[in-house]
Formats: sequence, structure tokens, C-alpha cells
Amino acid sequence: MSCQKAALELNTGSQLGPKSPERTEGVTAFEDYGTGLLENQLSVGDFIKIQKAFEVISSDTGSTVSFWMIDTGQKIKQFTGCHGNAEISTMALDANETRLLTGSTDGTVKIWDFNGYC
Repeated sequence: MSCQKAALELNTGSQLGPKSPERTEGVTAFEDYGTGLLENQLSVGDFIKIQKAFEVISSDTGSTVSFWMIDTGQKIKQFTGCHGNAEISTMALDANETRLLTGSTDGTVKIWDFNGYC
């Protein structure tokens, strides 16, 4: 079971609501995704919105990173075991949004391309 935090608009602090009360694998889709107010660096269980695409990236306590289409909620890609048994504690995108950086509770930082290569 993964822990899921609610995503917040960082500028206003208002919670982004799910499209339905159902959660799929610990991730919810958002009704209010068009604002673009989410920052690129969020804690585990939160989301990163890719500004250049209609995608959201999530992580969970099982060291899995998932990519989701915002408009449909469909999972389009998943990296499992990113940091072995260590929990992912933070994620960030590089300035060009072409690489994902993950940090874990064991102190390691990894840089990923969007094909899953570290």
C-alpha cells in the first residue's frame, strides 16, 4: 500500500480535487490541471507536472516512478525499483524538462532520461 498525499497549488494552497473518489494504484487524476501552478520540485507522494507536455510524474514509497496523461489519467510509463529498497524522498526536473532527478532515503541521487536510463 502506497502513501498518497494531496497535491496542492503552491501559489494558493488550494487542494486540487480528484475527478472521482476512486484512486488507481495510489494516484488520482486532477480536474484543476490547467492552472500550471505546480512547482517542479515536490516531495514523495506528490506530483511533478511537465510544463511542455500534458503529463504528470508521481512517485511512491516502493521506489516506483509513474508517468500519467493529465487529460485521461492513463499511466503511460513506469520505472520500478528506481532506488532498490530505499524510498524516493524527492523528485525534480532539469530546466529543459528532459531529465528527472530522484533522491532517496539512502542518500543517493539519480538522473534519469524519460526512457528509464539512469
